[in-house]
Amino acid sequence: MKLFERAIRRASISVKMSEGYNPRPKIAYPLALPVGIKGIDEKLEMELCEQMDVSELETRLKKQLPEDMQITSVEPISSKVKSTVKDVTYVVIPRDGKMPEAGITDELLSKDAVIIQRKGKKRAFNIRPSIDRIKTNSQSIDLDLKMTPEGMARPEEVLLQLGLKAGEDYEISKIVRKRVNLFS
Repeated sequence: MKLFERAIRRASISVKMSEGYNPRPKIAYPLALPVGIKGIDEKLEMELCEQMDVSELETRLKKQLPEDMQITSVEPISSKVKSTVKDVTYVVIPRDGKMPEAGITDELLSKDAVIIQRKGKKRAFNIRPSIDRIKTNSQSIDLDLKMTPEGMARPEEVLLQLGLKAGEDYEISKIVRKRVNLFS
């Protein structure tokens, strides 16, 4: 977050500020990146003080960001409607080629409910409505998870249902969020 705040300031892009005792620039990520997980295609929203051409905004920002940080697209959105997450894709690279047992993915997807108990939460959570697709190949697992009114499954929760344990079968740092889709 600080990286973009500084880049925006150096690029002389006028961003609206929040009100109150400690005003902050109105910059937000629609979906926070979980600790330890890498992100490839992240979304950032900012509310500008004045209308600006998207190509000008993109050019100014690109000049202020480190070389390994890329902007893939800039789109105008209405400031009246806050974006909501539609779905997310994670890629997991298990340790030593450890993959789910044959048939366990189909079995999980055929269930109507997969109830889990999240740490520190009193209510049980059904992760199954959030699991859209699970695709495996010889080296990785793709998890397509969608947002539901109750929330979204976490990649570790789905992997546990596939028989893979964090720290043993995969490292959290080997999970990459490669796509975030928003409702338009």
